[in-house]
Amino acid sequence: MRVLVTGGSGFLGSHVAAALAATGHAPLSFDMAPPGPEAKAILGDAIVPHAAGQITDLARLMDVCRAEAIEAIVHSAGMVGLDTSLAQPAATYATNVMGLVNVCEVARQLDLKRLVHLSSNAAYHGGDGRPLRESDPVFSVAQANPAAHYGTSKMAGEAIALAYADFHGLDLLVLRITAVYGFGMRTPMFIKPMVEQSVLGRPVRFATGGPMKRDYTYVPDCAAAIVNALAIAPLAEGAQRVFNVSAGAARAASEVAQIVRHLVPGADIEIGDTLTPLEAVNARMRASLDISAAATALNWRPAFSLEQGIADYAARFRASIAAPEVVS
Repeated sequence: MRVLVTGGSGFLGSHVAAALAATGHAPLSFDMAPPGPEAKAILGDAIVPHAAGQITDLARLMDVCRAEAIEAIVHSAGMVGLDTSLAQPAATYATNVMGLVNVCEVARQLDLKRLVHLSSNAAYHGGDGRPLRESDPVFSVAQANPAAHYGTSKMAGEAIALAYADFHGLDLLVLRITAVYGFGMRTPMFIKPMVEQSVLGRPVRFATGGPMKRDYTYVPDCAAAIVNALAIAPLAEGAQRVFNVSAGAARAASEVAQIVRHLVPGADIEIGDTLTPLEAVNARMRASLDISAAATALNWRPAFSLEQGIADYAARFRASIAAPEVVS
């Protein structure tokens, strides 16, 4: 299929585009800027044309999809993170909510075969430590989403996507992804500086954060789930459309540090055993995700353990050092 990848120059988008090309699809990247050095390294020999545009520009998005005869969309563009959303709440909603509405409008008006919308574990309102299932609450009448405007935008986006599916017949799937890491990542999540600075032989220091748990998901696993989501047969009316995609096991940042110390000779990492007030709020939504529904419906399970993923990430970053233009 001819697949538009919004945010295709970004970390996850470039990995998705490369995976699509490797499995016989014809991906097209839609992003504000062309791929940078790291994205180019991720794409390798894959042929992925780039179309410049903003996800908030419906006319441009429509024109590109018409001109390129796009058949499906993987929507990965968006503003990410609790801190960013607190600093730029209006921009977060304009990009994450109205950007999704624009993608849904294109899919509706052009009658595309499928839309895969990438949501987040941040859509969950929080849990009690047990693995989070897709049916768990995403809204409270008493408290805001612990991931602030970012989590709220993802929660709203899922509701919008399902409304397009039910009332306009859109063939769509929503994937709740979490803590995606690997070569080319931009959001630190502790794991990026731990791996990359250790490979470079530099000390890594965090005053707090050791107990912070995340269900770290290696980016090739996430990309594989997205490819599978494009390939499954159309869902029956009333079928589940929202699926968790993760490693299925939350691990503390202190555990990540220990794994990196074991895998990277000489790694010098120190991380405090407390949380800041903002980290403590964010930790409310941090739990393992139940991925049994994705295993059944998408025929997908993660191929990498955290240890295997970190080892591969370190190897890819180490190889990139030989090409200095790739290292940011």
